[in-house]
Amino acid sequence: MLNGSLNYQNKNTSIIRSRQISLIKMKGSVQITLSAIMIILLVVVDRSEGDPRSQVLNLTCSQQRATSANFIPNFVRVMEEISTRIQTSHRATAVMGTGPDLIYALAECYGDLSADDCMICYAAARTAIPVCLPGVGSQVFLDGCFIRTQNYNFFEENAGSNDIVICGNTTRYGVSLDSAIHSISDAARDAPRNRDYFARKVVGTANESTYVLADCWGTLNESCCKECLERASSSILQCLPWSEGRALHTGCFMRYSNIDFLNADSTRGNNGGNAKSQLIQRNCEHQQLNTRTDFSLNFGQAMADISTKMETSHFGTAVKGTKADKVYGLAQCYGGVSTRECNLCSAEALTTLPGCLPSTGGRVYLTGCFMRYENYSFFGEHIGEEDRVICVNKTRRNNAFEQSASKAVFQTVETAPKSKEYHAGKQALISGTANKSVYAMADCWRTLDTDSCTYCLQKAARSMLGCLPESEGYALYAGCFMKYSDSNFLYPDHHNTLSKGKTIAIVMAVTSALVFLIASIIAFYAWKRRNKSKRRRQGSDDTQLLMMVNNSSLNFKYSTIEKATGCFDEANKLGQGGFGAVYKGILPDGREIAAKRLFINHRHRAGDFYHEVNIISSVDHKNLVKLIGFSCLGPESILIYEYLPNKSLDHFIFDAVRGKELNWAKRIDIIVGIAEGLAYLHENSKTRIIHRDIKAANILLDSRLGAKIADFGLARSFQEDKNHISTGIAGTLGYMAPEYILNGKLTEKVDVYSFGVVLLEVVTGIPNRRIQTSEDTHSLLWIAWRNFQQGTLEELFDPNLLLKDDTSSNMKKEIKSVIHIGLLCIQQVPSLRPTMSMALQMLSKNIVPLPSPSNPPCIPQSDTETNEFAQITAFRHRLNNPASLPTVTHTSFSPR
Repeated sequence: MLNGSLNYQNKNTSIIRSRQISLIKMKGSVQITLSAIMIILLVVVDRSEGDPRSQVLNLTCSQQRATSANFIPNFVRVMEEISTRIQTSHRATAVMGTGPDLIYALAECYGDLSADDCMICYAAARTAIPVCLPGVGSQVFLDGCFIRTQNYNFFEENAGSNDIVICGNTTRYGVSLDSAIHSISDAARDAPRNRDYFARKVVGTANESTYVLADCWGTLNESCCKECLERASSSILQCLPWSEGRALHTGCFMRYSNIDFLNADSTRGNNGGNAKSQLIQRNCEHQQLNTRTDFSLNFGQAMADISTKMETSHFGTAVKGTKADKVYGLAQCYGGVSTRECNLCSAEALTTLPGCLPSTGGRVYLTGCFMRYENYSFFGEHIGEEDRVICVNKTRRNNAFEQSASKAVFQTVETAPKSKEYHAGKQALISGTANKSVYAMADCWRTLDTDSCTYCLQKAARSMLGCLPESEGYALYAGCFMKYSDSNFLYPDHHNTLSKGKTIAIVMAVTSALVFLIASIIAFYAWKRRNKSKRRRQGSDDTQLLMMVNNSSLNFKYSTIEKATGCFDEANKLGQGGFGAVYKGILPDGREIAAKRLFINHRHRAGDFYHEVNIISSVDHKNLVKLIGFSCLGPESILIYEYLPNKSLDHFIFDAVRGKELNWAKRIDIIVGIAEGLAYLHENSKTRIIHRDIKAANILLDSRLGAKIADFGLARSFQEDKNHISTGIAGTLGYMAPEYILNGKLTEKVDVYSFGVVLLEVVTGIPNRRIQTSEDTHSLLWIAWRNFQQGTLEELFDPNLLLKDDTSSNMKKEIKSVIHIGLLCIQQVPSLRPTMSMALQMLSKNIVPLPSPSNPPCIPQSDTETNEFAQITAFRHRLNNPASLPTVTHTSFSPR
């Protein structure tokens, strides 16, 4: 998954440096850049197909083992049926057997794959599935397709215990939260409405986009597809802000990425029966393997290795396992077959050869390739008992044809052993005709030596010519393959031949690129002149800021911090924040520190470092983590904080054991400390600051369990004359205020909302994520609101508080008041939420009685499970249509 796009601006910037550039120099720059473009275009134009995305993501095997002797044969038959059906459609189902021998199978290629790419992906999946035998069930997800088998009817299932989400990629900053939420929401909404249950979305700009794919299995109805994708979108949002995520669910698949992995529009349907991937014959050994061995597992691993090798060399061998479970495998495409056709042929072989299991060996001959496996080393075999000839009686020909066929065949026998790839193809003109010929081909497996290849071809040729005067014949031998025909099946040199259409396409593309490039250069210089003074000012500001940071008394040498943390030893790692990893260290003077190693790999990331240094160094409060210093001269920038031994608040309140360490007196002190810290940030510091990511994980506890607000990586300062700042969304789902998610409107009330969520978590010991009640699945906020309305707030109290009915009436009253304040902080309308100074007054009991809270944000739930994308969609609809709000509302964001 490499991003192969060409960055014209960067390339032009590197080539064109002088303000007064001569025409000759400009022409040279165009030629240099154009050469690069031509190379790329040649590759792009010649690659007419898409990416089959045949990487295996996850394989799940049933732990239950089949007890019937007929189960594995039924598995073989059902997969053969699937293999046949998926060639004419992107999806297939099949059922085989009865009673305990029953087996159901489903295969699906995602909607943007072409028919050929579908076969390549399916072959990789088909190779992996036998690993699960003799288990009664299996499922494998690839980036382009899916297969599942089971001993019961699962076709209408859309959820299961094996549903997972996979997050990854190389950066946490490659996808914008806003565009990801939009595109995931749109894809999950549209796919169930489409005939093929498939949707893809691209949202964003040319420089920063999110690409999304959503696909449901064709056995579901629209309602089940919708439910599956709602759950999938909910789980995949947990990956944000990572730049890639995949949801692998029982009834559907979703993926988002900042890299364009989608293929161009494809038409589902028959792959046209590629001429080089037609099955000629399959031979299976008579000996059956013991189903309790690991032979099937080793078979799958061997075939996977071979498949990888075939992609680049058209040939591959593999050996897996030990003793009786050992598997030897070999595959080879015949000479003259293009890479694309070789991949298709090996894919077809990989779908066909597993049909020989549970036999100890098998081989398949196709029109473009050969594949074989055994439980012994057969690599040196050149003849065997299974050798045979196949004659095709298309047309009986005359003596002239027989003479020409013999001539062509024996020419290949003489030539092939001498060639590098043991291949030869010959054409012989039939005497007495003007333009009719006979064609012959010979291939030996590359594991043979020259003498073995020659002997195999000589014997195969004599046997195959026994088919004459019939017009076509095949020799299928242990060490070689031969064919003759009156039809031209030989291939030209695909690596050196371009069709007329492709040549025209290249000329047109290069011409267009040239015009675009010249226009880009002109536009670039116009832009450069307009912005030169601006860049000079910006560069001056950057230089001044850098000098200020470097000259600061807080600046540490990189080597000092590196030594203090043991070269950032993983054993000293305390955790991972939004902008970097945190390590414990000890300075030479004995002070314990927490060093935050920032992810600054690009120039524009350096601004984040300067921003955080400026903000943190300007604040000083007992409830804010203290900045000891920083380092900016090493490979990465580092922020150095005071070390707090008790980690973060979430390690206590969400833990059944450690939660008992925080009685109510300590919890109310923590709540008040957070409130005091936020009030200082919002109202009393020199620069008013909105934190934007207040959550339990960002509240650190000192040695006395006092609260200190940490992680200013998302903080924003604002001026007193500004009512709000409009920004891109940043923060943690479950703690973000609705108006912020809706339109990026940022005020201090965003922090107030987050504080209200944390307050309720501290009181209840429950994180604000999905909670299963006796009635439905709800969020902490909704449950708190319902209990407040019903007068049953004591049901929310954390059992770890160990309250006694006869001694804690005043304490219970205080806790109820705190919940009341939390509900005031999470009200849907920002203006109704108190300021942090007001909330502090309420906690100090200086405001009595407390005002009645209004509804928290309304986020509808699905019938079975909460999902974040539906919540955000609901925000946009309901916040713009207040009349649609019901009396009792609820919210359910899930924090990461």
